[in-house]
Amino acid sequence: MMTATDGQVMGATQIVSNGSPARRFNLVLVSEGYQAGQMAQFATDAQSFVDALFATAPFTQMRCAFNVYRVDVTSTDSGADDPTACGGGGGAVATFFDASFCNSGIRRLLVCDSTAVRNVVTAQVPQWHQILVLVNSPVYGGSGGAIATFAVNGNWQQVALHEMGHAAYGLADEYEYWAGCGADAPGTQDHHPAGEPGQPNVTLNTDRATIKWGGLIAAATALPTMANPDCAQCNRGASPVPTGTVGAFEGAHYYHCGAYRPEYECRMRDIGFEFCAVCMQTIRKTMDPFMDRQIGPWVGVQFTGVVAAGAGRTWFTFNWPAVWQVVWLVVPTTPRPGAPQIAWRTRVERAGADVITYWITITNLTPSDVAIEARYAILSGFGVC
Repeated sequence: MMTATDGQVMGATQIVSNGSPARRFNLVLVSEGYQAGQMAQFATDAQSFVDALFATAPFTQMRCAFNVYRVDVTSTDSGADDPTACGGGGGAVATFFDASFCNSGIRRLLVCDSTAVRNVVTAQVPQWHQILVLVNSPVYGGSGGAIATFAVNGNWQQVALHEMGHAAYGLADEYEYWAGCGADAPGTQDHHPAGEPGQPNVTLNTDRATIKWGGLIAAATALPTMANPDCAQCNRGASPVPTGTVGAFEGAHYYHCGAYRPEYECRMRDIGFEFCAVCMQTIRKTMDPFMDRQIGPWVGVQFTGVVAAGAGRTWFTFNWPAVWQVVWLVVPTTPRPGAPQIAWRTRVERAGADVITYWITITNLTPSDVAIEARYAILSGFGVC
């Protein structure tokens, strides 16, 4: 149990500065389970996370949106409680925020006193937006509630990015188990209960017209894209489509069947992978208000050509920066009065970590060939630090 003598708040240090906290996303890193003599190590660990954050898409294009602060809090002991009830070593340590593994009976779920954390940070950095707690423990674990918490060991920076996905951006876990594949009680995680999840990156819906991320799904991609043939266990079969394909892959939100994720792999399923396109889109929307805009529009004609009578034709861009906000307009260059001559739609597809492809499909509605041009307007981009 945490007591007033379990450590001391030493103060806050800004480690990334990009302007007034009123205009930036203020991220705060807090130490837990670091003794007074280990504060230099915490400073190193905090910088290590910052380096990892800005080396990870889509944050590679968003450094200017962040202010980052470090709040130094010492603890009497190092580490976190590790109860034997979950197979832990039984250690009970005196730390400022009372961090402990074994939340909800799962050893890897590491939590701390979030109210105490919030109170300390509010006193030090009143305009904070997100708090991450770094726990000085050799045991793997973390959690991603309103305040993200994670142990600093091994590939901990990747765990931290996953937990930040939960806490800062409202992303769901995309893996299909609770305790682990093969570790859950039989029948408990077989079928997702009814009710559409609120998070943007998981769904029960495979209807192409209404699925949450339908704008990112190619017309040729099957829905569902991958199904689990045995709902009694995780599906570890290979993906039927190339890496990066957006579709509906069964097995998500802690259940083997009935819930779907956007891509076969994603950081919200496995920390060894990048964020999927849907997660990146969500992150960008959240960070957009904190970015400095360079207001356009910058306009031009990207495509010209002829669409045969009654036929369709598709053009595409390649490697346009994902931070551009683009509006498209397709017009016939020899318009005729009467009924509409063309119909057109735009689809967006991730072409790389920070770049996207626009697909413009135009359908000729007339019995004659129609010449068209596809015009773009880049409404805004973002400044560079």
